[in-house]
Amino acid sequence: MSAVLRILDGLARLSGILAMLLLASATVVVTQMVIWRYFLGASTVWQTEYVIFSTTAAMMLGAPYVLALKGHVGVDLLVERAGDGMRRVLALISGLASLFFVGALAWSGAHFLFEATMKGWTTDTIWALPLWIPFWPVPFAFALMGLQLVMQMVLAVFPELAATEGAS
Repeated sequence: MSAVLRILDGLARLSGILAMLLLASATVVVTQMVIWRYFLGASTVWQTEYVIFSTTAAMMLGAPYVLALKGHVGVDLLVERAGDGMRRVLALISGLASLFFVGALAWSGAHFLFEATMKGWTTDTIWALPLWIPFWPVPFAFALMGLQLVMQMVLAVFPELAATEGAS
């Protein structure tokens, strides 16, 4: 169990690092685009598209890291007042609802990634970026979130596993 938790934690951290790097690179590219366009009078071909795709990917890839930190917004007034048994039930209900949502996104993202890869889809711009590049973060991030949610539900239903493994 602890090996699985370490692997998921490592993947979530890697996902967070990728999100940070993409966001930082988008900032650099925006700066470059402003200098190119307004100070040098040169046209920009790929910059806007890169910034849109990289910030979107950063948002997707950052989500598993935030989930690992338990940083997503939640209303826990009812949970705090509930007993241990009811907390387990509520954790299971919210986990299953979240798992359904991220599972649907992972499945559809994988479908689009497969289609884009097999059919050679590209953007309709001069850059003609292959669409598998901006599509891959969707199934990766949401599949990772799904695995994290499964582990969170297991640990919520069986808290003794967390105590014996030293997990939180």
